[in-house]
Amino acid sequence: TVGPVTQGYRLNSGKTGGVARYSIYPKGAYILHMIRMMMYDQQGGTTDSRFQKMMKDFIQTHYNKDVSTEDLKAIVEKHITKDMNLTNNGKMDWFFNEYVYGTEMPSYRFDYQINSDGSLTGKITQSGVSENFAMLVPLYADFGKGWIRLGSATMIGNQTLEITNLKLPAKPTKVAICALNDVLAASVQNGK
Repeated sequence: TVGPVTQGYRLNSGKTGGVARYSIYPKGAYILHMIRMMMYDQQGGTTDSRFQKMMKDFIQTHYNKDVSTEDLKAIVEKHITKDMNLTNNGKMDWFFNEYVYGTEMPSYRFDYQINSDGSLTGKITQSGVSENFAMLVPLYADFGKGWIRLGSATMIGNQTLEITNLKLPAKPTKVAICALNDVLAASVQNGK
């Protein structure tokens, strides 16, 4: 709440102390992790291949040059995936406005049950944000060999999304949202 990460050391004041170093580096790294997780490619062999390709492009494009947040945003948009294109305009404004230039922090709750036929029914709730705050919330299942990404839910504003009888390949031992700390949030609660 002291200010967006783009303010850098200007976040420091007599009131906030040296808060900048506790905000800039951890949140900046988490922002990159969220982009990485949105580009996650479970089907394409190497799960990080899209993210790695984007980062190599960023380094090659800006080698030995000063870079800005907008330079990073342009490279992310160049490598945008279908799921990341929430506004259908090839832009990542929605994400950068929220996490880089903004200070909102969502909370999530996931309640679910596994039905007798092995399908999944549940509710994902996003709260504590403005009406236009958007995020891709990944859904995972563990079938006994670690987390497998099932897909992601597009959440906009304070809303609850119902999942009804989602067919699964087998009965999972557990199901969760943001199982790999995919989204920076005030809280993530996974219940049954």
